[in-house]
Amino acid sequence: MSKNENKSGSVKKRINYSVGYILLIVAVVVVFVVVNIILEQLPMSLDFTANEQFSITKETEELLDNLNEDVEIIALYDRVKGEADTQKAEIIRILDIYDRYDHVDVSYVSLDVNPNIVNDSVGAATAGVYSEGDYIVKSAKRNKRIAANDMFETEVGYVANILPMTYTIGNKTEQSVSTAIKYVTLDIIPNLYISTGLQENSKDDYGKILEDIDNMNISMKDIDLSKHTKMPEDAGALVFLSPKRDLSQTEYDMLRQWMEFDGGMIFIAFDSDMTGTEMTRFNLLLSELYGMEINNDIVSDEEDYQLTAANKSSVITATDLSNGPLSVNPLSKTFISYDSRSIDLLNMTGYFETHPIIQTSKTGKSTEYVTGEETTGVTTLVACSEYFPNTKHSRIVVMGSSLGLTDDYISKYSDTSSEWLFLYSIDWLIGEGTMEALDIEAKAYNTTMIKVEKSQSNLIFTFSVVIYPLVIIGIGVFVWVRRRHL
Repeated sequence: MSKNENKSGSVKKRINYSVGYILLIVAVVVVFVVVNIILEQLPMSLDFTANEQFSITKETEELLDNLNEDVEIIALYDRVKGEADTQKAEIIRILDIYDRYDHVDVSYVSLDVNPNIVNDSVGAATAGVYSEGDYIVKSAKRNKRIAANDMFETEVGYVANILPMTYTIGNKTEQSVSTAIKYVTLDIIPNLYISTGLQENSKDDYGKILEDIDNMNISMKDIDLSKHTKMPEDAGALVFLSPKRDLSQTEYDMLRQWMEFDGGMIFIAFDSDMTGTEMTRFNLLLSELYGMEINNDIVSDEEDYQLTAANKSSVITATDLSNGPLSVNPLSKTFISYDSRSIDLLNMTGYFETHPIIQTSKTGKSTEYVTGEETTGVTTLVACSEYFPNTKHSRIVVMGSSLGLTDDYISKYSDTSSEWLFLYSIDWLIGEGTMEALDIEAKAYNTTMIKVEKSQSNLIFTFSVVIYPLVIIGIGVFVWVRRRHL
């Protein structure tokens, strides 16, 4: 064989090698592209986070499976830009799960591109409250806004105990979206009226519990009783949060009519008042219909004075009782009472059934503000009653202090006992079942562990132990065969 022939063969071999390698690269690329395209079309998502951040709960699955009407979710931002944002990318990944259901359609529209999208979707009357980054959830019945910051749970910390800093501690996307879907598809939305005409505290002081009420899909409206002669017909319940003045005669007559004949529902959280303001007509309503009275005093309990951070004996631990209509709810937390009045359960009979809910120990002590008189013994701090003179039953829950319902106290003492008592009370007053909307909890961020379900583990095993090794072996065999024939 000549030198030229050897050189020609060598060149041919190198060309064959090059072609083989190019074909191998192309084959690998094609395989991976095809596999990714196939996987992209499959309804499969792996969630390796500790508390399944990017999965939905069984409650949401049941809600979406049982939808019999169309629901539209409109995110007011561009999807591509949203995926470049860490927080929005989390939300998009969860919304993709909702979008897979037949009756749910998720879209992304930036206000910069279509400034009329909100007006066209919800109407001019409410369009003004929406802004870029918010979400519209709508059905044929009604719509609901989810503010951008409602998708995450935050808490305020302090740098060097001076500068406030807001931290994101959890994802509330599923809670917010599922609650909104339930709201826009409900046939009837109960109305809760908040009294504003008796010198009550600002509603801003009770932001957390009012947010909870909104999450229970209960509509809230303000009412100044002095401007009405009759309770609104759509009133499901009436809430008083720390009234500072007594009812007028007109207000008393209106409430008496509503409670006695129309089955009215009331929640009252009083506060201890050192000025000695008498709540005469409130007590007339309470005693004649429900067999209870609110005292003008402050309760302390040296034996159960355990909250050392409060540094005063009127902030006490108390016991929830296993009786009455609210005992069916899991209040199994130590109840903390802050500067509470006491409630007397009168020895009366009538068309009512009254139960204490929270009581002190036998060493509880109440001190009257006007007379200074002290009474020692078991003291009632929260009570409920049902009045049933006819087919329309009336219900009431009375608390001796509203402080445990305020944002300040919930945050300061990390105490939610009063908050949950309030929510269960509203559930009892306005109709059992409203608490179901709170079953979906925010998913706290946790990166300390990875939880893998059995199905996910099997999938990982199949890809890592079977498919990928076979691909590698196949590529090796292909290269070996090619090299052998060159």
